[in-house]
Amino acid sequence: MLNRVQHDGVLQSEPVLKVFCFCKRHLSKIYFIIQKGVQPLKVIVPASTSNLGPGFDTLGLAVNKYMTIESSPSESFSMVIKGEGSADVPRDETNLVAVGMKAILKDLPPVKLSVKNDIPACGGFGASGAAIIGGLLLGSRLAGKKLRTEEIYNLAVRIEGHPDNVSAALFGGLVVNARGDNETYSHIRIPVNDGLKLVTILPDTKIETHAARKLLPDSVSLSEAVSNVQHSSLLVAAFGSGNYGMIKEAVRDELHEKYRKTLIPHFDRFSEAALKSGALAFTVSGAGSSCVAFCIRGHKLVQDAFEKLIRKLKLGWRTETLLPVNQGAEVLAK
Repeated sequence: MLNRVQHDGVLQSEPVLKVFCFCKRHLSKIYFIIQKGVQPLKVIVPASTSNLGPGFDTLGLAVNKYMTIESSPSESFSMVIKGEGSADVPRDETNLVAVGMKAILKDLPPVKLSVKNDIPACGGFGASGAAIIGGLLLGSRLAGKKLRTEEIYNLAVRIEGHPDNVSAALFGGLVVNARGDNETYSHIRIPVNDGLKLVTILPDTKIETHAARKLLPDSVSLSEAVSNVQHSSLLVAAFGSGNYGMIKEAVRDELHEKYRKTLIPHFDRFSEAALKSGALAFTVSGAGSSCVAFCIRGHKLVQDAFEKLIRKLKLGWRTETLLPVNQGAEVLAK
């Protein structure tokens, strides 16, 4: 015979009461799963280098470092973060993955996010852009919305504040961006072949983008503006034609590098080492503090030169060779 108990003045069997209490306690999770069809998902987003010298707030190039975000149903929203910079990022709704999700879902769902970040934490390789793209794609899938890629792209730009890293993370390859009417952006993606190598300098300190932007002047001369138009156009043509040797002439900037390099110790010495070892060009990656040397041959000589200089200067820095990738962000069912 079933035991009968009082609950809110109503006589109920004990098993029914247990089911009722369980459902009440987990109502948000049950509702979300029923309404949205939650399934475990994995989002893989590439890193990116931006500006590439003269393409300030315009050019982004996806590279083979990744942020992986896995989601699974849970009783409440939570985040577990491992990898580069994991000790310094929040685990709540202020995390940029969560910010991206909330741009679509409004409220964070009861899911557990497991984030593995291999993107260098020193700044300059688009970790924030990757997190935003990952959050938007995850939120879109969990919400059951079929947002167009262009909608994801423009949402990401509004959150990030500039298009270069988020576009490369979303689309892969080299992406050229431009702002149009009504604050919307347009882009063209250019595939990149495997002949190009990027030898990086990864310092042990981070430069925040907003701090690097404060160094930039409000206006520039006509000659400086013309120079950047010329060289950014030449750089895009070099990528579009596959004539990577022209990068040597194209990576010249008048808008940001001469200001930002003051935040990077020994910048000129590493630039000299790169060019003497056969690199086509050397420039700040994004806002820094990382830097990148473009190579089509002899990249090992450039990396050796960087390692030798790091030891000589007794720096806690590292150097890695990265490759451009044409695959942008992916969403996979686990």
